[in-house]
Amino acid sequence: MLDIRNNNFDLIRLVLAVLVGFAHWNFLTNLNNESIIFDFSKIAVDGFFIISGFLIFWSYDNNNNTLYFYIKRFFRIFPLYAILIILQTLVFILISDENIIQVIKYFFVNIIFLNFLSPSVGNTFDSLAINAINGSLWTLKNEVFFYLLVPIFYLLYKKFGMIFWYFLYFSSIIYLFVFNYLGYEKLLIQFPGQLRLFVMGILLYVLFSKLSSKSLIVLMPLSLILLIIFKDSNIFQFIFYPIFLGLVVFFFIYAFYKIKIKFDFSYSFYIIHFPIIQLFMYFKINPENPFISFLLIFSIVFVLSFISEKYVEKGFIKVGRNLINRIKQRA
Repeated sequence: MLDIRNNNFDLIRLVLAVLVGFAHWNFLTNLNNESIIFDFSKIAVDGFFIISGFLIFWSYDNNNNTLYFYIKRFFRIFPLYAILIILQTLVFILISDENIIQVIKYFFVNIIFLNFLSPSVGNTFDSLAINAINGSLWTLKNEVFFYLLVPIFYLLYKKFGMIFWYFLYFSSIIYLFVFNYLGYEKLLIQFPGQLRLFVMGILLYVLFSKLSSKSLIVLMPLSLILLIIFKDSNIFQFIFYPIFLGLVVFFFIYAFYKIKIKFDFSYSFYIIHFPIIQLFMYFKINPENPFISFLLIFSIVFVLSFISEKYVEKGFIKVGRNLINRIKQRA
């Protein structure tokens, strides 16, 4: 029987964040290396969503005080995100020739996670591979929507049971088929479409007692083969992909050799790496030698991520805990 607390969550989240970073570096520097190590961005992001479904529902199930839940989520995600948006806004003030109104618009729509409305200020990054200072941030609005809905989902689950999760999963699939048929491909990565990934994580939590190391070891190779064979099939991607990806991810989290790490800067790494690469390209200081570029950029990103996790993330998480304790004392 699996021990829910004996896991590799911290390590796997860091690995997934790094894989996203590798893919972005390869694309943004225009190297377009075809090595498989640079081709895991989508799978890594989807893995994040599945893990979020598991961990967030686990957290709420352990203490379903909605106020405490929102306070913890706010101080876990928003402070570092807000600092990053402020810094990116300052960058645009310094380097952009656009009207200040455009900079103000950038700040306000991004601070409330509507990054798609203003990924950049005017044409500032038009000369680069993508006109956006931080293309990683689109996933955060999906995370925030999910956080906001978790207490409601929990109540509906308690009322209707497992049928509620199946309803959500297939509602998400219907959304994908409808908008894919209508040709709105950009909408496929928005929250309704990604909801099936969060639900898959929740199902893995709810059905956790039925999982075992043996079952994960047996199912992982089959899942991996199916993911490879049907990677270009929309029917498979929309319906079955979250199930088999979830099994692969949880094999490494629960059935693989446990590797404990004393840090978890996956969130910092994930939201910091993209603007660092973009600024290297914008100011034309990216080394022409790919190896030196890779080493230099990711050395900077790793150091900044480590510092950010230690002094920003942990600091604000502590602030959130202290606030909850004060509320409890007053109550």
